[in-house]
Amino acid sequence: MSQSIETQSIETPAEVAAFRSLFPGLERTAHLANNSKGALSRPVIEAHEEYLRSWQEHGSPWHDWVDRHERLRERFATMIGAQVHEVALCASVTAGLASLASALDWSGSRNALVFDDYSFPSVAYLWHAQAGYGAQIRRVAPDAAGEITPDAFVPALDEHSRLLSVSHVCYKNGHRLDLPAIADRAHAVGAWFVVDDYQCSGSRALDVRTAGIDVLTTGTVKFLLGSPGVAFLYVAEELLTDLHPRLTGWFAQQNPDDFQIDAHIEAAAATRFQLGTPAIPSIYDSLAGLELILSVGLEPIGVWIATLSARLMDRLDEEGFVPATPRDPAKRGPQVAVRVKPGQMNAAVAHLASRDVVVSSRDDNLRCAFHYYNTFDDIEALIAGLRAIAPLLERA
Repeated sequence: MSQSIETQSIETPAEVAAFRSLFPGLERTAHLANNSKGALSRPVIEAHEEYLRSWQEHGSPWHDWVDRHERLRERFATMIGAQVHEVALCASVTAGLASLASALDWSGSRNALVFDDYSFPSVAYLWHAQAGYGAQIRRVAPDAAGEITPDAFVPALDEHSRLLSVSHVCYKNGHRLDLPAIADRAHAVGAWFVVDDYQCSGSRALDVRTAGIDVLTTGTVKFLLGSPGVAFLYVAEELLTDLHPRLTGWFAQQNPDDFQIDAHIEAAAATRFQLGTPAIPSIYDSLAGLELILSVGLEPIGVWIATLSARLMDRLDEEGFVPATPRDPAKRGPQVAVRVKPGQMNAAVAHLASRDVVVSSRDDNLRCAFHYYNTFDDIEALIAGLRAIAPLLERA
């Protein structure tokens, strides 16, 4: 790779360079696949090693491990402006939402389930499965520009709507929805507003109360810089009295240490949506990743990512490449997608990887997602790679 990736540009703020130095793999790589998997940091490596030492030296220190579990819940609650009793730790977004879905009764008049066509497939499959229990499925499609406006949801919402589920940022093209405006549309008809924030959490500040979110789910494997096997489920406390999941386990009990089998005594808190034994190694990793995010703060992270995204949009225009991501910064998440000719995606991704530029893809979009450790040098490395594969790309 060119020298520009091995050293920091003079345009890189000192605090960004300091953050980047915590990620040893970035010495030679432009890591732009943050919406698929965040880069590995030294604090996460050290946390994982700490877990292994605890296992080796103490055998089964469950109370120490559960303490990490609870600290992770607390830190995430702080990050989103929630109370800790509103947060559950789950194995995945799908598992958390499945536990939530198991508490819903679709036999009444409020049996409409609305979701957007940019929902991640795993979430869409779960919602479609509710049709077998009486849910009336309604989908909201993007417009010709690949965007979904708040008003696009209005025709699908009425007095029969039980919940509206959306993806904050589209995993395909990086379009970011206007959550408060959509929340207003949902609440106007009495529907709950459910948000999958996996393509955004850790890249910008989000307060669940201000945004009008009733249920939020996300995981740690992307911008939160942790490991797979950990996801969060926020459920607003005012909803808890009506939700009693049938999909449950020992970590969903009021006191998991009781080990009684005479009755199911669900937790009073959102922890009732937890299931069985959690992924302790991933909890160690993910707590370290989340604390790394919080040590910087989501406001400066969001500002830097927006700066990088704007620069890449400008550079794509200058080079004549075609972005699939909205040009309006208010409609962009941390991802900028570039259009690739049909059938050429594997070759495009492989060539960039050969140049130590790590990206991801969905459909015919080459996805580039930024974090606080990325720099303008990473953008120039990407542009150089795109020039080299120009015949594979759509051109303006």
